[in-house]
Amino acid sequence: MHVADVMIKAMAMQIEDGDIFLHGLASPMPALAMHLAKLTHAPNSVYLSVAEGLDPNPDEYKLYPCSADFRHANGCIGIVELLETFDLASKGMLTGMFLGGAQIDKFANINLTCIGSYEKPKVKLPGGAATAFLTPLVKKLIIWTTNHSKRVFVEKVDFKTGIGFEKRKKVVVITDKAVFEATERGLKLLSVHPGVSVEEVVSNMSFEPIIEEYTTTQAPSDEELKILEKLDPDGVRYSEFKK
Repeated sequence: MHVADVMIKAMAMQIEDGDIFLHGLASPMPALAMHLAKLTHAPNSVYLSVAEGLDPNPDEYKLYPCSADFRHANGCIGIVELLETFDLASKGMLTGMFLGGAQIDKFANINLTCIGSYEKPKVKLPGGAATAFLTPLVKKLIIWTTNHSKRVFVEKVDFKTGIGFEKRKKVVVITDKAVFEATERGLKLLSVHPGVSVEEVVSNMSFEPIIEEYTTTQAPSDEELKILEKLDPDGVRYSEFKK
């Protein structure tokens, strides 16, 4: 089983029935996770995508390489422009969102702006778009990365694009090796993926996570794998990983 499918299952499990969730650009796995949740344990969750389709019909859905592809809105019940999702968030109606991070620190603050100093960066990143606006407003923040490494998990982010841990919201970090929850003491290990050791998780981080009780990340069932294959017959989800 590919780790992408394990990550998608872990992402989907963060969505509860009735949640209103948003994903942004370059988010093939969150898109599949949102559909998987709707087709299994959270049928009344609401899907908002960067393609601006409100609750696209999973029976008409196919994942394309560009997350803003207008075909991702096929069978939707309406159009919600991206700017309107900011209004939803400001009113406390946006339950959660998925975000990536070029750098993630011990409190799940994320950097999507630059590597190095802001004035003379070593690397200019795509930018956070509405990250700075939305991260303090949502009730659930799901951060994901397919590169669990010391370059990503840093002691201190070079630029704080998005706010991680806050007492009023749940923050979960899902990587290609493990799942963490942000706490006031730092990232706490919740589970390691099948075939991954705790030593492998920790050795690829620039700081020590909190390790107490943890489990093995639940893999998708055969039925859930069939759903993912139907939604993504071309394997777009695997494009996130190095070959």
